[in-house]
Parts: sequence; C-alpha cells; structure tokens
Amino acid sequence: MKYIVEAFGVMVVLAFNLFLCIGMIGVSADVAAAREYKADVIAEIENSNFNPNVIEACRRQAGQQGYELTVSSYCYDAQNDRRIAEVELTYAYEIPLLKISQQKVTRGIAR
Repeated sequence: MKYIVEAFGVMVVLAFNLFLCIGMIGVSADVAAAREYKADVIAEIENSNFNPNVIEACRRQAGQQGYELTVSSYCYDAQNDRRIAEVELTYAYEIPLLKISQQKVTRGIAR
C-alpha cells in the first residue's frame, strides 16, 4: 500500500511539472511573437520613411492583435532631416498555472 501512495504522489508531481513546462513553452512563444512583431513594425516604419499614416495603421493593427504600441518620433539635427522613432510594444505575460499575469514592454529604435 505504501508504494501505491508514493507512486501516485510521484505521478501527481510529474503531471504538475508537465503542465508547468507546457505553460512555460507557451509563454516563451508569446514573448518571441511579440518581439518579432516589434521588429516587423520597426521595419515597416523605416521603410515608410516615418509616415504618420503607417505609424497609425501599425498602432491599430497592434491593438487588434492584443498589443499596445507606442511610437515616439524625434528629430536630432538642425535641419530636421534625421529622424528616429522609439517603438514600445506592451504585451501580456501570463502563466495561468501559477496565476502570474504581468504587462511586459519590449523597446526598439527605428532609424
């Protein structure tokens, strides 16, 4: 009888670890998708030469995908020719099994 209880306890711990690992893989995939989306937005802003309509379209599209996108444009020369944009993408970081839910931010620069 003792071995049955021990084996059942081990199986419960293994099942918990399995579900935790699956949750961590899901979170890792979500983080990678957010970073890839940020890189795509940066490339799109750079290719459009900082077009305000493209930036607004990126904000709307990010909202539809569950992200929050903030783009801050800056000019850094006397003739206002050189522009950069700081891109901040806020995404949800959630591990349901551990009841962890946070908002994370990934940042990048469009030049």
